[in-house]
Amino acid sequence: MSAPSLFGSRDERIVEPRSLLSSIGEVAYSWDIGADTLSWGPNAAEVLGPVPAAVLQRGLSFAGLVEPGSGRSRYDAIFSSGGHDFGDGAVYRTRYAADLAGRKMWIEDAGRWFAGIDGRPSRARGVLRLERAVRPEELSATDTDLCDRHVLVERVDEALAEHLPAERTVVVLIAAIGELARLNGDFGHEGTEEIIEEVRQRLHSVMRRRDQLMHYSGNRFAILLSGCPANQIEAAAQRFIKAVARSAVETSRGIALARLRVGAAIAPDLSRHGSVLVKAAENALAGAEAAGLDNAVIARRSAAGEAGGAAPRLDLEAVAALNERKVRLAFQPVVAAKGRALAFNEALLRVERPQGGFLAAAELVPLLERRGLVNLFDHRVLELAMAHLTERQDAVLSINVSPRTLAEADWIDGFEASARANPIAVKRLIVEVTETATIEDPGRMAKLLTRIKQRGARVAIDDFGAGHTSLRHLRAFPIDILKLDGAFTQNLRRSTDDRFFVRTLLELAHHLGVETVAEWVDDELQASMLCDWGVTYLQGHLIGKAELAEPDLQENNPPLRAAG
Repeated sequence: MSAPSLFGSRDERIVEPRSLLSSIGEVAYSWDIGADTLSWGPNAAEVLGPVPAAVLQRGLSFAGLVEPGSGRSRYDAIFSSGGHDFGDGAVYRTRYAADLAGRKMWIEDAGRWFAGIDGRPSRARGVLRLERAVRPEELSATDTDLCDRHVLVERVDEALAEHLPAERTVVVLIAAIGELARLNGDFGHEGTEEIIEEVRQRLHSVMRRRDQLMHYSGNRFAILLSGCPANQIEAAAQRFIKAVARSAVETSRGIALARLRVGAAIAPDLSRHGSVLVKAAENALAGAEAAGLDNAVIARRSAAGEAGGAAPRLDLEAVAALNERKVRLAFQPVVAAKGRALAFNEALLRVERPQGGFLAAAELVPLLERRGLVNLFDHRVLELAMAHLTERQDAVLSINVSPRTLAEADWIDGFEASARANPIAVKRLIVEVTETATIEDPGRMAKLLTRIKQRGARVAIDDFGAGHTSLRHLRAFPIDILKLDGAFTQNLRRSTDDRFFVRTLLELAHHLGVETVAEWVDDELQASMLCDWGVTYLQGHLIGKAELAEPDLQENNPPLRAAG
């Protein structure tokens, strides 16, 4: 790879973020899990090489590059993480070997997933880092019975092609060993591997000859049953559940009790597509795990995520939320790195559902952008934030504005009108735009940000570090704060490359004369390193989670009406 390009004569240690990322073999990505669309940082080709664009655009297609048995794919790491998103994401991390256009490399893949409306992973943001080339002997002894999710979907499709024309049903069972994290803590890695192997043998012992068994994703197994009618699915699942639970498992580290949870989906009743059936069975398994059930949960048509019921329902709920004043703000604290005094709060969107609870922002915001509704919510967030700043004269807030909203003239016009009406309050407002929002038309973005600054608000670039914005453009933007992408700051404890990269970003910010926020700060060691390197502010679980603001702030805000 080419050496990083230097800039400026004041400090030759500072380099362009994109060049530095490529030199250390890292690339950032975002993944819309529901739509299965991947978006990569601009240096993807430099790091990954000539991987076909069609493979890079889909999460499951990229998972197909993972060498069988080398490790969990990103999908499997997320869905078997066992974590929960309480508003700020849940950590995932995996390591696998991948075939990058004929070049087999070990890859570390880490980030955070964010929950959708059903609490399941909906969106992920992370960093992929190439470690080194794979040696031939490292993959020669892999478990031939272990497959990744991409291969599993292919095998389901093959079974469907074989049995459905003959009018034979195909049932996909996804089974998982319960409480694997506890077993791993009690028996260690070797003992857990022995438990998994014993479970595999017990499952195989009660299979019919025409059925198929596949081990994937650590503690998960897929079982394909052909010619099994719907009214026999529970009986078939019980055969496997009882085979695993019939006696304790003896390992070299002691005796363990294993329990199986099962989700099921049937073709053609539910779908004729392997990917839909596997996803539906996994969702059903999640229900069985959450409830601790000893019987199978069978996916129904709505669980498969097929055709359009969810999105129109969310559209109606979203518009109703606007009209019924159900848009709320949640505040997450941002503190000074030295002394930990509160500097400001980030105001995050929360939308109340008619039946109680809140629509999950991770799934809601992308949907609103696709449906052309996000500008209405950005207007409401601005109104609520300004009302709070006017009422609380010691408060300082930051708000996020969608790139789609910034592309429309009415938001900036509304902002300027609000600033004229509240000239003191607007000085305590910070407007955050994502780094990706700055790249489509940098000249226009510079003018927009300048208008925001001229009214007294501060400007922050969010999710900074993926290399989208060049130094030339950064110099042209009237920036006050750079918020470092948490995908890089979360891995400081483990990665010397990320430590070097984050320190370089902080030097870049110092070179530009702007303040910095480190996101996703979870522990004291991470906070201490960032503080030593000169970061201005800290934000994350260690500092505090987002808490709902008082609802009475909405009383003076009339409802918005959706056009048409």
